[in-house]
Amino acid sequence: MVYLFYSLVVLLVTLSIYRPFITKLDIAKYILLGGASFLIPFIIDYSSSIYSDKRCSSIKGLHNLTTPLHASSTLFSPFDTVQHLQSFHINPYSSIDGIVISIITIFTVSVCSFFTRWHFPITFIKPRSNTFLHSFLRHGVSIMFILVALLSHYSSSYINSFTLTIVGLLWYVAGPYFVRRWRAIAASSVISSCFSIFICCTAYTHSKLHAFGYINWALSTTALVLLCMVFDFLDSLLNTYPHLVQPDKKKQAQFQCATTWSYWNAIIRLLFRIPSECDLSPFPVDDMQTAIRVLGPASRSWKTMAALFPVNLRQDLCLLYAFFRTADDLVDDAPTPKQCEKNLITIRKFLRDIFFPTSFARRHDNPYINDPSLPSHIDWNYYAALLPNNDVLAVFRNFARIAHYLCPRAMSELTDAWELDLRGEPVKKQKDLLNYAALISGTFGELCTCAIMYKTGRGNWGLPAKTNPVRNEEVLSRARATGQCLQLINIARDVIADSLVGRCYVPLQYMPYPSQSIYHLLKVARTPFQVDERTLKSFSIRILGLADQISDKAQRGINGLPDEVQDSIRAAFEIYMAIGPTLRNHPGFPLRAKVPKRQQQWIALRCIYGFKGPVARAISATFDELVSIYTHAFASLSSTRRGSITH
Repeated sequence: MVYLFYSLVVLLVTLSIYRPFITKLDIAKYILLGGASFLIPFIIDYSSSIYSDKRCSSIKGLHNLTTPLHASSTLFSPFDTVQHLQSFHINPYSSIDGIVISIITIFTVSVCSFFTRWHFPITFIKPRSNTFLHSFLRHGVSIMFILVALLSHYSSSYINSFTLTIVGLLWYVAGPYFVRRWRAIAASSVISSCFSIFICCTAYTHSKLHAFGYINWALSTTALVLLCMVFDFLDSLLNTYPHLVQPDKKKQAQFQCATTWSYWNAIIRLLFRIPSECDLSPFPVDDMQTAIRVLGPASRSWKTMAALFPVNLRQDLCLLYAFFRTADDLVDDAPTPKQCEKNLITIRKFLRDIFFPTSFARRHDNPYINDPSLPSHIDWNYYAALLPNNDVLAVFRNFARIAHYLCPRAMSELTDAWELDLRGEPVKKQKDLLNYAALISGTFGELCTCAIMYKTGRGNWGLPAKTNPVRNEEVLSRARATGQCLQLINIARDVIADSLVGRCYVPLQYMPYPSQSIYHLLKVARTPFQVDERTLKSFSIRILGLADQISDKAQRGINGLPDEVQDSIRAAFEIYMAIGPTLRNHPGFPLRAKVPKRQQQWIALRCIYGFKGPVARAISATFDELVSIYTHAFASLSSTRRGSITH
């Protein structure tokens, strides 16, 4: 039982660390692969009993040479199989072995998922790869593994033969993908193999695990890692090329949740019609990589928050956020005001074509006619001539692929917010500030909620509420409050930073008489440092007060989201909310108030691992004390060393 204790301890530690990252696909892997691996010792026992009975029958046949040939045959009928099952006795040690093998499987799945989740799997699929090289990597290497499996079978290495056969079949499905992800495969296989061998060494001599050799464990864990990779490969294909299984976008919502039969039915259908990478349209992958490049290092906070999301959701949110950022830049940062207005007109026309097309007829001049993921009625040549470069066009194509589950009204309100920015009119009243924050970030929060609900299997929330039973207006209202609250904090923090680029969102209602003079310094002259620092800070504190008033509703909005995304969104929300106390407690008014890195890390850790209440406060106090001791000790050591060097 010692090896069971060791394996349970390691599994509990692993799952405790990996818990915030567990997705529904991981849960499905745990159930499918863990359940199948539990049966392995019983299958070995049953096979051994049949082999022993056959051997006994053969020996009896040799002793009785007068027995007719048909009577001495060692073949078993179905009735013999039933008799074997009835007489088969379960070895209690096999149950323990099955539990341990299931633990090893779950550990391997967790390690593999941890190493692979930081990159989008679809970026390792290369439709533009060389056809001959792809064929060799897929078919040639797969045949090679099968041949080695046959040779192992002839040399009586039955376990290795079976494992290599599985590896060969898996390589046929996703061989080139394996080659590109060799680092994650190698790391997962080495760690899992070491854990398996350690458990094998601590197992009792009567355990079947003790009889497994090091090579057997290494091959078995590698095959298990490759199987996990195949699941990720198929999931990324289903997420990026759903038309391979279901061309109707209205029905694609049925297989978005990895713990439903509809999802696995789609995976099985995709497996039996698995295409070659070279036969896939390259545009979805190319456009996805463009979106990642467009976001770049300027979106670190967004990437940090989205890192905890499931990969399929993170991929679509990346496309949505890239469109939001690109469209915002087109309206705000064009060379001339006239060009900004033209860009807004283009964006609005594009959204009308996407959400309210006048005709669904397929355009014969469509340059992307071989890409079924794109709407075929869009005149892409027209937008290629209007948009500034190919990267922007790629971002627009990405948006078109996911627009079928987004809310048209929210997108329209977002363009209204951009129009307010273009007008450059002063924010007169407090209610105008609240309205602007609701338009610019509240609607984006609603769009993100539509994406979250769709990709987690809650249905299509983009359709109107009257004809959409799954859409919950209360949840969307709270999501808008969350976005609105974060935008108010952003405005309060960036009063000086916005002024330096010619923006001012402080209501005239807040400014002392004459308000136009202060507004002129902030908006037109772009000289915020000529305004008294205490006055600027008073503006910021009043705006933070507005955010505090709607923070409770914003928190309830997070509680209404699926469990798999609550932790990351709550972490980002609380880190943003921590800007308020930082700004209030600052002796002056900084250019851009920032929450200390140590505090951000603690908030993120507390949120994703569920530390709340007195326990959280106790751990936080201990953590702060330890950091303080370390800081003082390091400072003392540094001063001592400087003193010794001086003398």
